[in-house]
Amino acid sequence: MKIKYLKIKNWFLVTLMGAMGFSSCHSNKELAEPQAEAPTFEDNQQIRLMYGVPSMNFMIRGQVRDAEGRPVRDIRVNMLDRGMEVKDGELQGDPENVQRYLENTSVRTDDEGRFTIQNNGLPQQQVRLLVRDVDGKENGEFGNKVVDMKVEADDVDRTDANGWHQGTYNKEVDIELENK
Repeated sequence: MKIKYLKIKNWFLVTLMGAMGFSSCHSNKELAEPQAEAPTFEDNQQIRLMYGVPSMNFMIRGQVRDAEGRPVRDIRVNMLDRGMEVKDGELQGDPENVQRYLENTSVRTDDEGRFTIQNNGLPQQQVRLLVRDVDGKENGEFGNKVVDMKVEADDVDRTDANGWHQGTYNKEVDIELENK
């Protein structure tokens, strides 16, 4: 009985969401030609409706160095998702999920300390990087570092922007790590 109730409830919700969400975003009218003057009421009736989520590409390149200016290899760099908390250089949350996230989203610096992060997500006003030394004493021991970068209009390339896509955030950053 409970399974039958859940099936009926799910069918009802899917039908309701489909009718409300998709039918309200449909327009058979053509787009109005661009005008130099302010659009009239009749012009506004021809606006295309869009259904989606804003997105932005992120391209962050950088180099990690020690306090003496030497490049540091095998450092992990993560671009953190919006709302992630970092305390004392450590990502907060469920340890298993944090470990899985850090492993799946990190990039390593090469022999010259360089890294490149390519990501796609929601447009943000600030990008946060978590820089971690995970190889032990092999190339020196460094403390974790959080790097906050404000997203400025000059850093966003809007040549590929259209519709919900807001363009590409391009940034180069130099990061200096402190010895433990």
